[in-house]
Amino acid sequence: MSLTDPTKIQSLTDTAFDKLYNEKYREHSAIHWTPMEVVKAALDWLDVTKRSKVLDIGSGVGKFCSLGTLMTDGQFTGVEMRGDLVEIAKSISEKLDLQNVDYLHSNITDVDFSHYDSFYYYNPFCEQLAISDQIDNTISFSNDQHREYEDYVIDQFSRLPTNTRVVTYCSEKFAFPDTFELKDLMFNGTLALWIKTK
Repeated sequence: MSLTDPTKIQSLTDTAFDKLYNEKYREHSAIHWTPMEVVKAALDWLDVTKRSKVLDIGSGVGKFCSLGTLMTDGQFTGVEMRGDLVEIAKSISEKLDLQNVDYLHSNITDVDFSHYDSFYYYNPFCEQLAISDQIDNTISFSNDQHREYEDYVIDQFSRLPTNTRVVTYCSEKFAFPDTFELKDLMFNGTLALWIKTK
């Protein structure tokens, strides 16, 4: 699949892109992978440049990072707990010959946010609380883990410099530090731009 032509990228659909994944992973797209139009809006809000270092928290099969690398000159890193999803994301990067993307097979609590200047947060810990629609049962789920992961992210966000940008999707209940301000909303309030102002 060649996506080096910018016109092909702009006209790309979710259905077409998701064909890169086998059915086992494709069936989760509607719930767990970011829709194309949301990716485009998020990248615009993050104001990604060649010097940007974007962290996707809970990157799954790497759809956001892959598209971000195709659509901008920024450096994208995805962090994901499931090793099989990391391998899928890496294989897609190789298939598309993506140069500015990397994936970490890691728990979020082992990631230092100071290495990044922009962040994408698509409710990555929702599976900890869900009673259905989990991707699989290869990781453990608990309310305590949900709290631990969110508390870690909140603490890391609180340490970042002013003007740091975070885009959240379907994460309306996430409790940002009071040093962040909500700057914009789209898609009926499900997509939000937050900027650290103090």
